[in-house]
Amino acid sequence: MTRSHKALTVVLVAALGLWGCAQGSNGDSAERVRQLENDCTRLKDDYRSVAGARDRLRQQVADLESEREKLQKEVETKLALTKERDELVQQVSARTTERDAVQGQLGQVRKGLRNLLGQTEAALGGGSTPAVSAATPATTNKS
Repeated sequence: MTRSHKALTVVLVAALGLWGCAQGSNGDSAERVRQLENDCTRLKDDYRSVAGARDRLRQQVADLESEREKLQKEVETKLALTKERDELVQQVSARTTERDAVQGQLGQVRKGLRNLLGQTEAALGGGSTPAVSAATPATTNKS
C-alpha cells in the first residue's frame, strides 16, 4: 500500500463515520432538543412560581415584624400602666392607713373632750344637768 492509498482509506473511513453520526442522531437530536426546551419551559415556570412564593413570604415576614413591634409597644405600655397602677394602689393604701390613724386620734380626742366636759359640768353645777359619759355619746334628733 502506498501512502496515497493509506491517506485515501483514512479519509474515506472518516467521511463514512461523520456521515453515519449525522444520519443516526438527526431524528434523536430533534426530539432531544424538544425535550430540553420543554424542560427549560417547565423550569422557568417553576422558577416564576417559587419567586412569587418567595416574594409573598417576604411580605408576610415584613407584616409579622411590624405586628410584633406593635404588640411589643402595647406590652410595654401595659407594663408601664400596671406599674403606675401598683404605685397608685400603694399610695391609696398609705393614705387609708393615715386616715385610719387620724380617725383613731380624733376618737380619742372626742372621748377626752367628753370626759372634760362631764368633769366641768359636775364641778360647776353639781347635779342640775346630767353629765355626758364617754361611753354613750349624746345625740339629738333633728327632725
